[in-house]
Amino acid sequence: MDQDTVVPEHGEAAPPSNSPAADKTPVRSSSKQKGRFLAGLSFLMGLVALAGAAYVYYELMYMKPMDALGERLGSVEMTLSTLTGEVGDLEQAQIESLEVLATEQRDSLADARQAMISALNDVSGQAPPAPREWKLAEVEYLLRIANHRVLMERDVDAALNLLNAADAILLELDDFALYQVRAGLADEILALSGVRGNDVQGIYLRLEAVKGMLVDLPLDVPEYLIAPPGPDAQQAVGFWEALRAELSSYLRLRRFDGATKPLLAPEEAAYLELNLRLTLERGQLATLRRQQVVYEQSIATARDWLGEYLESDSPEVQRVVTELDSLLGIQLDQHLPDISGSLTALLDVRRGAR
Repeated sequence: MDQDTVVPEHGEAAPPSNSPAADKTPVRSSSKQKGRFLAGLSFLMGLVALAGAAYVYYELMYMKPMDALGERLGSVEMTLSTLTGEVGDLEQAQIESLEVLATEQRDSLADARQAMISALNDVSGQAPPAPREWKLAEVEYLLRIANHRVLMERDVDAALNLLNAADAILLELDDFALYQVRAGLADEILALSGVRGNDVQGIYLRLEAVKGMLVDLPLDVPEYLIAPPGPDAQQAVGFWEALRAELSSYLRLRRFDGATKPLLAPEEAAYLELNLRLTLERGQLATLRRQQVVYEQSIATARDWLGEYLESDSPEVQRVVTELDSLLGIQLDQHLPDISGSLTALLDVRRGAR
C-alpha cells in the first residue's frame, strides 16, 4: 500500500483511505490547531505588554513623581533654612547699623545744641545786661557774702542784715519766677533770727579796752612799802614813836599760815602786766576763731590773777573784774543754720534764664 494509513483517535473508525473526505479532514484540523495556538500566544503577549505598559505607567505617574517631590521638598527646606539664616544675619546687621546711625545722630545733635548754646551765650555776652540781670547779680553777691559771714566769721547779725537786703531787692523785682528764692530766704531769715548773735568785733574790742586799763591797776603791796608820813606828821609824834617807825621800816614780822600767797615784789609787777596782756590776747584770738574752751580759760586765768595779785578793793580793779565776768558768760560756739538754699535756687533761676 502506497498511501499512509491514518490511525483513528479515540477508537473511531477511520474512513477508507481511498475516500476523498478522508484525505482532506486531517489537513483542516491541523490548520485550526495552529491558528488557536497563535491566537493564544498573541493574547498572552498582549497581556504581558499591557501589564508592562501599566507598570511603566504606574512608575512614571506615581512612584517617580513622589520621590522627585520628596527630593524637591528637601531641597526647598534646605533653601528655606538657608534663606532664614541669611535673613536673620541681615536683620542683625541692619539693627547694628541702625544703632550706630542713631548714636551718630545723637552725638551730632548734642554737638549742634552745644554749639547753639555757645553762640547764644556769645551773643548775649556782647549785649549789655538788662536791669533785671543787674539786680539778680546784686542779690547773688549779697547771698554769697551772707554765707561767708556765717561759715567763716559766724557773724549772725551781719548775715541777717545781708539776707534782708537781698529780700528787699527781690521784692522790687516782683517776679513769680523768684518765688522759690524768696521762700528760701524767709526760712533762712527766721532760722537766723532764732540764733543769739555774738558781736565778735565787740567782744574783741572789749578785751582790748581791758588791756588798756592794766597800766592803771594798783598792785596789792605790803604795808611796809607804803610811803612814810611826811615831816609834819613825824613832828607830831614823839621821839620813841618816830624811832619805832624808823625801825619798823627796816624790819617787819608777819605771821604766815600758808593760806595766803606771798605778794609780788615791785620789780615783778611788770611781768604780771605782760602775762595779763598775753592771756587777754589769747582770749581775743580764741574769739575770732570761735574756740569756746580757749576763750573761757583765758578770761578765767586773767580774772584769777587780778584777784590774787592786785588790790581787790580798788574801784578800777573791781570794774575790770566785772567786765571779765560779763565776757566769761558769752557762748561763742553756737550751732548756726545752713543758709545756702536761697543761693542755690537763685543760681538755678539765672541758669534757666540764660
